[in-house]
Amino acid sequence: MTAAPSPAPAASSAFSDAHAAWHAGVEAARTAPYGPLSPTAMHWLAETPAELPGLPGRWSADRHGLVTVVLDAADTVTRDGEPVSGTIELGPLTGIAGTSLTWGEILLDIAARSGRIVVRPRDPESSDRRDYAGTGVFPPDERWRITARFVPAVRDGVAVASAAGPDALQHYDSPGTAEFKIDGQPFALTLFGSAERGDLRAIYADETGADLTFPAARFVGVEALDPETVVIDFTRSTNPPCAYSESATCPFPPPENRLPVRIEAGELRPGVRL
Repeated sequence: MTAAPSPAPAASSAFSDAHAAWHAGVEAARTAPYGPLSPTAMHWLAETPAELPGLPGRWSADRHGLVTVVLDAADTVTRDGEPVSGTIELGPLTGIAGTSLTWGEILLDIAARSGRIVVRPRDPESSDRRDYAGTGVFPPDERWRITARFVPAVRDGVAVASAAGPDALQHYDSPGTAEFKIDGQPFALTLFGSAERGDLRAIYADETGADLTFPAARFVGVEALDPETVVIDFTRSTNPPCAYSESATCPFPPPENRLPVRIEAGELRPGVRL
């Protein structure tokens, strides 16, 4: 394990420039027309067909995740650019799988979450997107780019709490943990995803959630250097979509990933500036 040193000099120009470019990309994705600022509602489907407020069709989903929507031609809904009407079946959708339909300028995002199916209209003119004022960051500090020891411990379907509701769980596969030190104190994070797929990551929270960062969750990508070593660049920690929208179903950290330390790196809580 490699310790993060105590307060260090300011980041190098190359590190700062790379960090600025990274965050510009995060903000561009966040403010994209159908990005995480665009959802305007969450509609949970039941087995009994029902209309969804303000949306076309009658919707239902069975216990296997098969979605059925009955549409009129006058609804002008399309799928992959082609008009659709009548009885349309989508899925079955399981895990966190999703699909979509388009209704004018509205993207109908249909996804499996926590064993249920949610329909979220995504509108480029949503108030969350229209009123977005940007997200601040801690000054980039290279001491928060930490080399950690990877400890394999494969677990399938690790259950984590979710913004989808107080009893909602989401399930993710974990390849193992990352062990590291901060100022000599040992810590570990359960990782999710895989290095092979390029989505190795941690969902965590820390004590800066009391005042500066989003308290429910922070996301950070993890880079595998070799089978025994990973790098966690905490300066690239981001806020989850639920920090910006009530129509989000973000996963929260497992209990062991709530770290009793201040990680003053990455994005700040929306509305906070240093």
